Amino acid sequence: MQRCPACNARLGADTLCPRCGAELKHIFRSERLAEQWLGVAMQSLAAGRSAIAVPALLRSLSFKQTPQAKLLHGFLIRQLYRALYDQLGQQRWLAARETLSQLRTLQGGNDALDRFAEMIDQLAGAVDTPPPPSFKSENPSTNRSEIS
Repeated sequence: MQRCPACNARLGADTLCPRCGAELKHIFRSERLAEQWLGVAMQSLAAGRSAIAVPALLRSLSFKQTPQAKLLHGFLIRQLYRALYDQLGQQRWLAARETLSQLRTLQGGNDALDRFAEMIDQLAGAVDTPPPPSFKSENPSTNRSEIS
């Protein structure tokens, strides 16, 4: 932070504003925490661990809405949608549900995500449903296909 949020005075390394005397210790700490959590999010994403990156990014944004964190937020949403489309195409329903959960965490509830959830449930149910039982009898003499 280069300027005091209360009076807009230029700041040095001191935790007190030289002009208005505002205590800035907590603000500086919030900025440091935002940077640290953003670092965790970026490292997790680079390692392919979006399940860790999502909450770390949200934690960073809760401390300070930096342009870098906002950019990563948008990037992560795009990456997760791309992963969701791939998982749906490969019929990986469990992975698609996990990705959808991460998208809901990042975006909150919205109609598009609700429709995706319904679609996944419907498609997964169609694939997971066992075929209807055979109507063949245990007694071969009563099976119509075997009666000539």
